[in-house]
Amino acid sequence: MKIIYVKLSDCSGCMINFLPLLEKLNLEIVYFPNVVDDGEIREADVAIINGAVAKESEEHMGILKRVREASKWVAAIGSCSSVGGITRYLRGGQNPTPSHITFLPVGDVIEVDFAIPGCPASTDIMEKFLKALEEGNEKYLTPFRNLAKKRKAGGLDLQDEIVSAGLCSGCGMCALSCPVGAIEIVKGRPEVRMEKCIRCGTCYFRCPRMFIRLRKPDAEVA
Repeated sequence: MKIIYVKLSDCSGCMINFLPLLEKLNLEIVYFPNVVDDGEIREADVAIINGAVAKESEEHMGILKRVREASKWVAAIGSCSSVGGITRYLRGGQNPTPSHITFLPVGDVIEVDFAIPGCPASTDIMEKFLKALEEGNEKYLTPFRNLAKKRKAGGLDLQDEIVSAGLCSGCGMCALSCPVGAIEIVKGRPEVRMEKCIRCGTCYFRCPRMFIRLRKPDAEVA
């Protein structure tokens, strides 16, 4: 499988988790500036993008346009890339030349086929995703397709769409999966500490009730 890998504005956690797959899977690197020196974007099966897009960056915008044109599929990997995550709170710019910068998930700029949340994205899930993509396993890929339609996901969204709607079973999966401990189970139901939530979407994706919805090929995802 030919891959393009693009790293935008992020902490490098997703890239670090991805690197072991270069040895485990049969991947042909077409473009990956952090690993190979070749700076030319050529045609590939899938483009993997992690990190948020700096809206004011001509470089980011130009790369994304070329990557979309060169790739059969585009996958936004990690929370910053897929749903915005903590980068939604950032405004960029440092003294002595402060400036206002808006950071967006990739799907706000180009069409994205798949989205995988996580802060950072799991090596295991990325491996299974790439294998499913190569095999054409649509049953496994469907939740990632549907999540790509979601413009934001976090603890508050889970609270609104599942807990407040009376759909929560109190399983605690959201609290177990939260990377920053922003969710606490109180009297059998999750309570989100919004001052801790980084809007990574991990709880949203791991919630069994939400996952049942995302597994449907015709799922309506706002």
